[in-house]
Amino acid sequence: MDFFLGLHHVAWKPMELTMPTLRKLFGVAVLLSGFALMQPAHADTITVGSAATSVDSSQSNSMGANIAISQNPLWSSPIAGSSWVSFTTSGSPSASNFVTVANGTVVDFFDTFTLSGSATSGTLAVMADDSATVLLNGVALISETMTNNTYRICSDFGVGCLQPTILDLPVSLINSGSNTLEFEVAQRNGSSFGLDFLATIVDPVTTPEASTGAMLLLSVAGIALFGLYRKSSFSL
Repeated sequence: MDFFLGLHHVAWKPMELTMPTLRKLFGVAVLLSGFALMQPAHADTITVGSAATSVDSSQSNSMGANIAISQNPLWSSPIAGSSWVSFTTSGSPSASNFVTVANGTVVDFFDTFTLSGSATSGTLAVMADDSATVLLNGVALISETMTNNTYRICSDFGVGCLQPTILDLPVSLINSGSNTLEFEVAQRNGSSFGLDFLATIVDPVTTPEASTGAMLLLSVAGIALFGLYRKSSFSL
């Protein structure tokens, strides 16, 4: 009988030594999995650029549909990913169907976009002839300055047509869900009239990706620890 008891102690002593090691391995796996789950979420960049309503149905203006127009030769080229737009053919004066927009005309242009999460940052590049006030969800980001403004080609200050004006889009104004960019484009000194813009918003994905290796390690350690626990319990 003493012989068999001795065999029992010889057989199970290595298992008693292995248990602490597996417990530590299990603990490390849990920590690694936790770090994996806390990894920053991947982010999507949403881009919205001025376009004809026939191309992007979320865009329109207070006079009706947006149309893409040929640019006035004095304007800067449209920002990559956008087009100069208007409510009529008011771009290049040399076009056969050119329409002169009367001074004092103000037309509101709208672009509605949707975010699935909470934005972490956003920027807007915008040009207009003659000028524009820009609003995000009803809050003005920049207003037209008329004082001492000659409008020689387009606005001398703020939003003009010679180079893009770059604006930060405050994340506090960006909704999770529907958002509206609004451009109040004004004609002050003839003759061409138009709008061009491009907005980029960083919208993080809400579900992070777990580390496959850490999750595998956690599973293996858990199975091994559970198996050894059952064997040890059985031996009692």
